[in-house]
Amino acid sequence: LSGTGSPEGVVTAAPGSTWLQTDATTDVKGWIRWVKATGTGNTGWQAGAEADTGWRDIAALLINSWTANMIQMRRVGSRVEVKSGLLKGGATISTQMLVIPTGFEFSSGAVNGIVFREDGVSGTPGWLLAAHGTLNAYGGMLDGSSWTVNHGVSMETSWLTDDAWPSSLPGSAV
Repeated sequence: LSGTGSPEGVVTAAPGSTWLQTDATTDVKGWIRWVKATGTGNTGWQAGAEADTGWRDIAALLINSWTANMIQMRRVGSRVEVKSGLLKGGATISTQMLVIPTGFEFSSGAVNGIVFREDGVSGTPGWLLAAHGTLNAYGGMLDGSSWTVNHGVSMETSWLTDDAWPSSLPGSAV
């Protein structure tokens, strides 16, 4: 089957059916292959594993005085990737830093974390943690003292999502 728009809630088919969306505005290839995963009605469609949003500039989603010279997000199938260069925070680093858009949140019950290093300050560890709806930064010096982000943090992380494919894309194409 093929046509314009997402088949979810519109196209009735048996499980295992496929739909080629030929006008995809939510995929860099210009199309999305959908697979009917569950049910016999018009719901239960899932985007194919090759669906790709492409890299998106999401600087506008930063909150709590965080800034970045570059922060990008992409979703390929069920994997979400985020990368940045020189994120800078406000006061201390223990804050929410990014609103995760619908269609990109981590899978239910999953927790994701990475260790990063503050640029220009050797030996300073930190944690970047994806929580439901936000990306949070927590950190401190090895001796437990507080830590401010004066130089900048670079990071790259990824997680799996069980969100439905986004109906619109965040930010702007890179």
